[in-house]
Amino acid sequence: MSFGNKVRTAFRVSLPSLVVSLIIGFFGGTFLGKYLERIRRDYPGLLIILPGMMGLRGNVFSAMASRFSTMLYIGELEPSVKERKVLENVVIAMLLSLIPVSLLWAIGVIRGIRYHALEILFIVVGSTILISLLLGYFTAGITILAFRRDVDPDSLAAPLVASMGDLLTIPTLIGFVLLLESNVKLFWSLNGLSIVLLLVLWGISRVGPSEFREYRELFATITALAMLSLISGFALERFSGLIASTILLGFAYPSILSSFGNYGSIIAAKTSTKLNLGEIEGYFSREPFEEILALFLTTPVVGLLINLFGSGIAHLILRKGLELSFELILTYPFMALFIMLYAYSISYVLFRHNIDPDSVAIPLIANNSDIFGTLYVVAIARLMVGA
Repeated sequence: MSFGNKVRTAFRVSLPSLVVSLIIGFFGGTFLGKYLERIRRDYPGLLIILPGMMGLRGNVFSAMASRFSTMLYIGELEPSVKERKVLENVVIAMLLSLIPVSLLWAIGVIRGIRYHALEILFIVVGSTILISLLLGYFTAGITILAFRRDVDPDSLAAPLVASMGDLLTIPTLIGFVLLLESNVKLFWSLNGLSIVLLLVLWGISRVGPSEFREYRELFATITALAMLSLISGFALERFSGLIASTILLGFAYPSILSSFGNYGSIIAAKTSTKLNLGEIEGYFSREPFEEILALFLTTPVVGLLINLFGSGIAHLILRKGLELSFELILTYPFMALFIMLYAYSISYVLFRHNIDPDSVAIPLIANNSDIFGTLYVVAIARLMVGA
């Protein structure tokens, strides 16, 4: 494919999916921006866990999307959501997600979560089960639909999957909190039903030890990365007041993180597929760097839209004046470029060491993008308030 065609693909396929993911991400950002002060005051432990949960959705389900894409191209998966392998992967994703989030909660308790500690655990567990079920079938559906229509799933699925995870995660967490405060019995009933649902699906899928062994790399990776995400969690908890004071970044935080993860995941997924097909001969092959440059051309548009969407939603919700952050607009493209170069390098190195990029690279990149993104948001917040 010529560079011109790569640019057209970036603007015609990747950019629309990135914009859609921004819109979806701002739905979650609306909830976070509106309730950030309340969470800081009454449930600060959730701020420690939140980046890890958001990252976990991207880690598990972006990897699932890339795995589905590779399986479709090499003929190991029929393009139908009714395939047994789809249910198996969804159940495995649900189970793989529960252990890391439980560990995040445990470390949060050690770190100082005392108020509503048990309730926070069940908020995390219940929401993880429900979100994983919805996101698992969304991932399968969007990947298979793109494949059926001769659209590269690697260009489309990762941004939409990651953003759908953001859309579901924050509103669900806040919804559980509000439910806990308004109807305790319903809160516990919903959690009980979620656990029963997981057990029923596990039984139907007949997922056993042999299936889990196929995912041992992914499980080890997401567990380790969940622990690493505590860097983001502690930073968010510590600087949440600074972020909230900018107004704009409180609403834009989820979209900034997801957009960085999207750019990294697109490059990682494309790299993984091309490496498996033997289309990349060496690190400095022309093909991957043209893909990165083509996507880089879309970053000024995304950075500007993040600013416009964030300030517009803040104006509608909080009746604050519209705010443009030139610090964000000018630096966003170069931060996204760094993420993409990092994603390509990690994918290439892992593949050359016989480690599946679908199982390791994409989760690693999604997690690291959240860390880099959180630190980036803190830095932009400091520039905006002059701290």
